[in-house]
Amino acid sequence: MPPRLPDRYRLNIRLGSDGDIEEWFAQDEALARPVLIRYLAPESSIPRHAAFLENVRSAAALNDIHLQKVFAAGETSASAYSVSEWDGGVTIADRLRADEAIPVVEFLPNASGLCLALSRFHELGGVHGAIDASSVHFSAAHPVKLGAFGRENRWSDQEEDTMALAEVLRTAITGTEDTSVFPSDVIDGVHPSVDAALRAGISGTLDAAALARSLQAAPHVVQAEESPIKPWRSLALFGLIVVLIAFVAAIGLAADFDPDSPVLYPVIARPATSTSTTPTQIADPVDGSERLVAQVIVYDPLGDGTESDDTVGGTTDGNRSTAWTTEAYSRPLSEVKEGVGLVFDLEGAPETVFIAGSPGTVFTLGWIASIPDDLFEWEHIARGTLQQAESRIQVPVRGGGLWLLWLTDLPERPDGSYQARISDVRFAP
Repeated sequence: MPPRLPDRYRLNIRLGSDGDIEEWFAQDEALARPVLIRYLAPESSIPRHAAFLENVRSAAALNDIHLQKVFAAGETSASAYSVSEWDGGVTIADRLRADEAIPVVEFLPNASGLCLALSRFHELGGVHGAIDASSVHFSAAHPVKLGAFGRENRWSDQEEDTMALAEVLRTAITGTEDTSVFPSDVIDGVHPSVDAALRAGISGTLDAAALARSLQAAPHVVQAEESPIKPWRSLALFGLIVVLIAFVAAIGLAADFDPDSPVLYPVIARPATSTSTTPTQIADPVDGSERLVAQVIVYDPLGDGTESDDTVGGTTDGNRSTAWTTEAYSRPLSEVKEGVGLVFDLEGAPETVFIAGSPGTVFTLGWIASIPDDLFEWEHIARGTLQQAESRIQVPVRGGGLWLLWLTDLPERPDGSYQARISDVRFAP
């Protein structure tokens, strides 16, 4: 029997076990989002509870795009549990069983990002202790993520974490568990420096940060242009499974999932070719200026489907002291994903849009009749960069439909992270 969890979490589908940890696909009803719940089997000991929570809390202390987010953790009389983001549930081990390695053009950005995330985790004193192909998630519309925190430790030092991760990366790109095979042996165009970096990581010569730097320095592979959806076709089985999970869960909850969830609406990115208009900068408008009523949701089809959702109302309440803030990214947003944004459902047709937020934020404005299956089906209306003053965009008349504020580049903060704050978005008739 599952332990008694806080009432906000509803267990939907048992996914299986990870050693002495049970995993469930669940729903956080307070925030209306899917989550992954992991809890220890009832026969686990009190010391095991403590070790589980220590590991999980170490992961929760760090916010990185390549670490599976931990939202909550706790202990009951019979167990300990964690609540994490639902990132699609497809692991490197799953991909290997389907004879699908990481696409070569996506390997270096994801591999170096994962190593960098592990190094940041190590800087905080954390040790994963059980990294393998089933602890690393990588599915359509998600960056590669390290998860499975709270496992029983198979080692207790950071060096072995890095060695294990390097071996997972070797396996993930070569598609074989044969430890003598390295990327350049089987993939045209992969530079031998990638092999050298992975060998050094596997042998323990490099720590996670040095391994990240070595992979970042390696020349990227340039392949012939092909259909942008081709790399994901062989993952159709996994996509179907994920959709079925979400569908069954939705029936059990008698509630819909967010329309921007990549679980239900996977998106494949491709370069935008639309031209843009240039917004003008004006002084802050007078408080109470006329605005159309707008409902707003986060739109993150290329990420995990959520992005500070609980603050999104701050963009339309007319109060500059409240705002929606993106996550803090360790690298420029363009190196992580194509962008993240907000979708506005208006009562009426605007003629002007006013946007205020962090100076240096690069954005585009789009319109469409209904949420699309493909990000680039949005009609491109305007493009600009936020300055100290509010941006004003004259827009063509569109009846009904949805408006998209899409952020493609975020300003750098003093601590070296990248983050944007959108304090007001006003649609005026």
